[in-house]
Amino acid sequence: MQSIAREMALSETAFVFSPERGGDCKVRFFTPTSEVDLCGHATVAAFHLLSELGTIGRPSLVVQETRAGLLTVAVGEDGLVMMDQTVPEYRPFHHLDELVASLGNADIAGEPSIVSTGLYDLIVPIRDRAALWAIRPDFPRLAKLCQSWGVTSVHAFTLDTLDPAHTVHCRDFAPAVGIPEEAATGTASGATAAYLVRRRLVPTGPQVLLTMEQGDILGRPSLIQVVIDLENEAITRVRVGGRAVTVIEGTLRF
Repeated sequence: MQSIAREMALSETAFVFSPERGGDCKVRFFTPTSEVDLCGHATVAAFHLLSELGTIGRPSLVVQETRAGLLTVAVGEDGLVMMDQTVPEYRPFHHLDELVASLGNADIAGEPSIVSTGLYDLIVPIRDRAALWAIRPDFPRLAKLCQSWGVTSVHAFTLDTLDPAHTVHCRDFAPAVGIPEEAATGTASGATAAYLVRRRLVPTGPQVLLTMEQGDILGRPSLIQVVIDLENEAITRVRVGGRAVTVIEGTLRF
């Protein structure tokens, strides 16, 4: 699997297996350099394909077994795939100067925080879209720092969106797992949504709907949907998803 993921050279490659722990299927995720516990956009792609092949129906509700746990995935009649992530966990971050320098003196406008809804990511608020697009990471340095901080990626965002109807505009850097920058990051989108809700940077209520812009700077624009459920102001459920398009298919022979 690692060799295939390296050959494909995509940010993540998902492998689907028969279930082992009571779910409907087992899914493993590999970057070009390592296996990761969970990947949001690869989940969307995997279940889009399974519905396209007729393995699962539309609509359907299935459970995937991942290294992050048993997680529910809903596939709508319109092809929208929404996956459950884990309840957020937070860690403080105390290395601002190192972070700023590794991102090319990024204009950080707020307090970064390490958040997990399946994978730990460093969520970083940036002043505006111009400052976000101006980030030029020192990837070797950032990779070492991410490893020392125990995070999969640095997910930078701004409230200055391309479409005023959307919530945030994002960039994601994960050189520690072989991904300099990717066009869509589902797990980090869930973590970012939790960060926004916890810090009241977006209107809150029993349910919060957010739309994340990502990938525009790469010429691969993505829209990621996030739904946060709250009870007594505590986040009780995180769902992340979107729509996928099949662009290539083939057969691997060994």
